[in-house]
Amino acid sequence: MSKDISWLFREWEYDPFNHVRKIVGDDGKEKIQVRVELGMLQMEVDGRPDGKKPYGMESLLDYYESALQRHISEHGSEEGFALDNEACEELRQEGLLYYHRYVLCFELGDYARTIRDTDRNSRLTNFIWKYAKDKNDALALEQYRPYIIRMNASARALRDAQAHSYDSAVKHVQEAMEKIENLPALDSPTFLFEKNRSLSILKGMLKELQARKPPSRMDVLRKELARAVSEERFEDAARLRDEIEKLRE
Repeated sequence: MSKDISWLFREWEYDPFNHVRKIVGDDGKEKIQVRVELGMLQMEVDGRPDGKKPYGMESLLDYYESALQRHISEHGSEEGFALDNEACEELRQEGLLYYHRYVLCFELGDYARTIRDTDRNSRLTNFIWKYAKDKNDALALEQYRPYIIRMNASARALRDAQAHSYDSAVKHVQEAMEKIENLPALDSPTFLFEKNRSLSILKGMLKELQARKPPSRMDVLRKELARAVSEERFEDAARLRDEIEKLRE
């Protein structure tokens, strides 16, 4: 069998505006493919993006979390459990794989998997922040927390907006903005940049969602009431007031 895969590149020419797609692999499972100028990348949509199972586990994070549980079982508490520099670096590199995937899932409109992977990287960030021996290892990931929060909330909001659940979508964005605002300050230019950029993007999304949100029944009735009063249609106004009171109850 030829090792030359040029035919793949001819079949899918590079286009910066159409460079991500889902395909079904020979194993019958979905894959994400990314066309880059000099080739193509492929990753799994479920499990670890590169398809590996470190130590027979779903991921390195799962492995170290199970190691923590073993430590607690043996010692009665988590005291003494710590991640050295090598473990933190391995975990960060794995987190990068999930980051690449959730960005692509978001681009493809696969909001469920975006939520899943951002939740997972948030868990990773918490784990390293709590157990890293060297706080510089913890800071290396913690500085991107505003971005992870923003991507997670954006995916949740867009998912709900697609279902016309605009109140829920707005709530996700507002809660994320509050969460980012209340993050403890870090001595990191990257953290400050990600915080300000994330808040700016979420503010824009909030404005767009509120503009797209259809008026509620209460809003419609209030407008009709104001019009009825201005036109001196007092019977209609009384009926509308009664309807508004029923809705309030």
